[in-house]
Amino acid sequence: MAKRKYHYKPVVIATCIFAIISAKESIQTLQYLYVQSSMFTDQKRFLLLYFFFLSHLLVAQQVSLPIATNLTKAYTTQSRSLSGSPGKSYWQNKADYQIELTFDPLTRQLAGDMTISYQNNSPDTLKQLVFKLFPNLYKAGSMRSTSLQANDITDGVEIKSLLLEGQSIASKNQVIRGTNMYIRGTQIHPGQLTQIKLSFAYVVNKTSFIRTGQVDSGAFVIAYFFPRIAVYDDLDGWDQYPYTGKEEFYNDFCNFQVTIALPGNYQCWATGTLRNPQEVYQPTIQQRIEAALHSDGITDIITTEDLTKEAVTQKKSVNTWRFEAKDVSDFAFTVSNHYVWKASGVTVDTLTHRRTRVDVVYNPEHKAFEPVIDYARKTVELISYLLPGIPFPYATQCIFEGLDAMEYPMMVNNLPFEADEAIYFTVHEIFHSLFPFVVGSNETKHSFMDEGWATWSEFTLAPMIKPSLADTYDISSFTSSAGSDQDVPVMTLTPQLYGKARFSDKDLKPALGLHYVREMLGDSLFLKALRYYIQQWQGKHPSPYDFFYCFNTGSGKNLNWFWKNWFFEKFTPDLAIEQVIRKRNQYKVVIGNKGGCMLPIHLTVLFTDGTKQEVSSGIDSWSDGKDRQTLTFKSIKEIQKLVLGKPYDADSNLSDNIWEPTNH
Repeated sequence: MAKRKYHYKPVVIATCIFAIISAKESIQTLQYLYVQSSMFTDQKRFLLLYFFFLSHLLVAQQVSLPIATNLTKAYTTQSRSLSGSPGKSYWQNKADYQIELTFDPLTRQLAGDMTISYQNNSPDTLKQLVFKLFPNLYKAGSMRSTSLQANDITDGVEIKSLLLEGQSIASKNQVIRGTNMYIRGTQIHPGQLTQIKLSFAYVVNKTSFIRTGQVDSGAFVIAYFFPRIAVYDDLDGWDQYPYTGKEEFYNDFCNFQVTIALPGNYQCWATGTLRNPQEVYQPTIQQRIEAALHSDGITDIITTEDLTKEAVTQKKSVNTWRFEAKDVSDFAFTVSNHYVWKASGVTVDTLTHRRTRVDVVYNPEHKAFEPVIDYARKTVELISYLLPGIPFPYATQCIFEGLDAMEYPMMVNNLPFEADEAIYFTVHEIFHSLFPFVVGSNETKHSFMDEGWATWSEFTLAPMIKPSLADTYDISSFTSSAGSDQDVPVMTLTPQLYGKARFSDKDLKPALGLHYVREMLGDSLFLKALRYYIQQWQGKHPSPYDFFYCFNTGSGKNLNWFWKNWFFEKFTPDLAIEQVIRKRNQYKVVIGNKGGCMLPIHLTVLFTDGTKQEVSSGIDSWSDGKDRQTLTFKSIKEIQKLVLGKPYDADSNLSDNIWEPTNH
């Protein structure tokens, strides 16, 4: 039988050529495929290659995210993967901190002796160590992005002694620049465990409270206080961003054993577990602490009467408090001699019956704090069973009255907010227990990775505590600043954010984006993706791309079209009703996207009889890149008007969101 000749249409050949150009990174795959196809006839071989090219062309046409060069290296070395999971070569360093502290509330002098065991898990030899000296924010001459009162300007952290593997460091190799300290001339090899011993002291700020300092004459929040080794990671090497007062922090997951010596009439709350309650508390207080953990009700552990009778702490001139915390990114402690303490237990895991004790510690004169224990325990419950529906990660969670709204591992420092503000801030700060304290993102560079989630929790969880808060969250800071000359893409590094769009770009805009993704995916798929992300990066350091790719993998959907628009581009949220076409009982409503922002479409049809109908379409309406979408509906009723948008649908121009019939 004679061999038949096959004539391939030019369009097929053109498609293959275009696909070759698009698929140049897959030449090795192509070569392998060609060799394997040698067993086939010429026609089958050609068709096999053709369909390979065509499928690759379709993939190539999907939206890809712009990747910075320092991340490209991470994918090359396989420390990270395009699935979003840590790569097979992922690593991170860690340390064990043993800290012995003495704090004098009268002089505000804090002194400490530290032993640090630092594990270099990186593939690099570390030729220097970088320490963070956060209290140097208050040092004369330090760079700051916030103002301080003159009486808080100090000499900064005094490093009294510093030994590396038992050897002192030459002064020329110990360089302090602002809040960074560099120890040069080291040789810490891959896999090496290094011991550092140092002694330090500084004066805690009396005013100018910035996440830490004196609250009143008998209450203090002590945070970011100890010299700690900076993060060395696979993306940037050493984290050398200076702390200037606005940006937050990036820390390795470490173990802490901390002792704190305080005057005998002071109580202490801190990150971790108190290991010696019998040495510092009187028996009645110890019993109440234990009872609170096992009770769903509210226990008054320390009352004003207890304080008046001096029936709280052991009657010694000095009590030494011993705390231990494992695999946490930081350690903070708070002290007071006149605060009351309410607590309640919450079962956070129905399988193991593990319980978390929720504490609220505050000045009894501030009545606004009284309901906070209810808000706090409810937040812990919601995190454990609903959103995201994973057991609360810590044995304790304390809210302490301070002069800020700030999170620390297992600790929150909140002002005595009034009414609904107290709910929002309680939810927000406790939700930080997951981001960044379980999923350890870099707050300094990409604060949206934790602040976006915490802000999302405000308008998502707060109405579950108080239903009247539903649909009341103010998003005007976004709609008023979006598209302005101060507005920038969410992916802009946090230290570069200034002006009125700062809150919007690092907090509210990413929170709304997550809200829209949840609406599009539905709760089941959204939570599946969220839990997958948490599972993959618990106790690790994800980049924004790891988050994006994890959500793609966890949901089974490529959402790059949304991530690119919402996080990498500058836009204005502005949908408009452009045209309404009626044909008998059939209506077509053309919605225009005037600002380039991918938003869900919610159209409310109001009828003259007082009834209404809703027609909606998710953010994926815009995934095809078009700037117009058409919604259709049928109705025999007379329309009063059409209204575009819901309370959380951002829109900078509402004047084109209403349509009324001309004859009405």
